[in-house]
Amino acid sequence: MISPEGPATPPRPEEHPPQPLPQADAPGIVAIGPHLGHALLLIVLAVVLVSAGQFLALLAAQQLHVEGHHSLRGYADLMRNDARWLIPSEALGYLLVLAAAVPIFRAMWHRGFAAGVHWNLAVAKRYAGRLVLCGLGCGCLIALLGSQLPMPQDPPIMADMMHSPAGAWMMLLFGVTGAPLFEELVFRGFLLPAFLNAFRWLSQKGDLAPSAVLWLGVPFSVVFTSLPFALLHSQQVSHAWAPVALIGLISLVLCVVRLRLDSLASSTLVHSAYNFTLFAGILVQTSGFRHLDRLAH
Repeated sequence: MISPEGPATPPRPEEHPPQPLPQADAPGIVAIGPHLGHALLLIVLAVVLVSAGQFLALLAAQQLHVEGHHSLRGYADLMRNDARWLIPSEALGYLLVLAAAVPIFRAMWHRGFAAGVHWNLAVAKRYAGRLVLCGLGCGCLIALLGSQLPMPQDPPIMADMMHSPAGAWMMLLFGVTGAPLFEELVFRGFLLPAFLNAFRWLSQKGDLAPSAVLWLGVPFSVVFTSLPFALLHSQQVSHAWAPVALIGLISLVLCVVRLRLDSLASSTLVHSAYNFTLFAGILVQTSGFRHLDRLAH
């Protein structure tokens, strides 16, 4: 109904209306998140601060006269060959990286760190059972494939477990908590979306067809995220091609989970469940790591 004074005056539009957040061009394409510069910065932080954490652990061990050594080289050999000292030094390095990365990227992104890497814990909780089964299933599949491929007999990761039950338990606990969390953050939290956003940027510039972001950008990003992930673990498996290839296969699965659910927490849960399968057989074989000598047979 029109009032006697005339039609109602429409609300005056704002001079600078808020811009909507950019949306993905296709399902599974990360619209907001780290770009290649962010990924490179995190990798530099990781290299520097993980090394710093290991050095600080060496200094602490020297001051405490652990195992009776007196030189830093002696402690370096100890930490390199015994999980009881290797795991704490790595954990300290990872904590230093997180302590630096969280405030730096929160300031750069003007948003929470978890939101920036698409942690999405609620999604992981919703599909927790399926994600755990996925990780366990991947572990069983990799074990089956590994039985048909040439695998190293005494890889360094196995030798690290044989020093003591305490070291074996530390490797198990770290393998299902800190290690998958940190690796997923670097590879699926930063590197994978960085590659995807590079393709999306090329598409927005007009240098790449929008459809190519999906059929070219996704495969490229998944493969070139999985290659360095597999190579990172090559030393643990004596640089043998078969286990490195299987690790790369697992990375493909983790990338698919990360993109499909848009949840870094989901790929981390799958990663943790998969890592558990690597220790489960040894756990049974050694009666809860009480008889590590059985690993030699």
